[in-house]
Amino acid sequence: MSNQPASARRRARWIIVVALALVVVVALVFGAWFRAGLRPVSSAKAPLERFEVKAGDTVATVAERLKAMRLIRSATAFELYGRLRGGGPILAGTYALSADESAPQIYRQMTAGEIVPDVVNVTIPPGYDIVDIAARLAQDGVCSEAAFLKAVQAGDYHQAFLKQLAGRRDVRYRLEGYLFPDTYQFYRNENPVDVVNEMLNDFAARVLTPANEAALRADKLTLNEAITEASLIENEAEVASERPIIASVIDNRLRLNMRLQIDATVDYAIGRHLTVVTDADIMDARNPYNTYLYGGLPPGPICSPSLASIEAALHPAHTKYLYYVAKGNGTGEHYFAETYSQQLHNEMLREENLKKRSEQSSSR
Repeated sequence: MSNQPASARRRARWIIVVALALVVVVALVFGAWFRAGLRPVSSAKAPLERFEVKAGDTVATVAERLKAMRLIRSATAFELYGRLRGGGPILAGTYALSADESAPQIYRQMTAGEIVPDVVNVTIPPGYDIVDIAARLAQDGVCSEAAFLKAVQAGDYHQAFLKQLAGRRDVRYRLEGYLFPDTYQFYRNENPVDVVNEMLNDFAARVLTPANEAALRADKLTLNEAITEASLIENEAEVASERPIIASVIDNRLRLNMRLQIDATVDYAIGRHLTVVTDADIMDARNPYNTYLYGGLPPGPICSPSLASIEAALHPAHTKYLYYVAKGNGTGEHYFAETYSQQLHNEMLREENLKKRSEQSSSR
């Protein structure tokens, strides 16, 4: 028989009951949290996302990246599921994952090594236009040129910045300039709408930073104006240091209502790449992209500009230059001029440089 008073025994039993109740409550709360953390992020059908697991990645590393891509609800729940499950290791490779999959489904794919075999790296260089991009994608087996061009024109896209492009007139391809030049991983025979979406998302992430959006507001530029000017800079500048200077020439001419007279716009107006732009080409290309015949900027970009060209358009140099001409000496540099007489002198220097190079080439 216990020597403890009855009241002490009752108090001990009460403490045990409360402790057990707390354990049950904590277990129920934890279970609810754990189950919620493993549920799919999306209840609707979601597009497939490429996810690469590199050799040496830990479950924790993978979980954090999955959470950042909004493919799982909780990195902690995913990692804990892996520990409790006690299965094999997550295997390196590229996976096709969707936000409508649960964390256990994703985990099982990765431990089973259900990788996507037909993935191709596609590099879109700065300066490519929509037609160039379509040809590159077809060359790499991602999708046909026709399907891509149809997706560009007819696809339904929801990136917020696209609202800023509404109402433009005479634009050849509505997404020209906004498919960011980068290296992508695409599936072979991928849906071209998914390809376009990925490139638009890349543009939003890389270009529409708080700093760049603040520069747009400070310069009182629309997004279309900035990207259109950047596309001209991309075609004109070969030397990085000259991008802001060429941007200043464009701005100075626009301010004085001078036609830009940029050869690359004639290429785009005609619809094919020209080795040399002739007077006949200029007169043949009678549409608003031709900056020899029409004032101001073209209706929209003529290619996908690099981030460097976009930043040059947002932060031009402060000059009085109104003209430039390629030096013709093989450096890719330009002569810049404030007056037309200086420009004529620079054109003479260019001819001399071209002659010297031709003589040096023939003497070898």
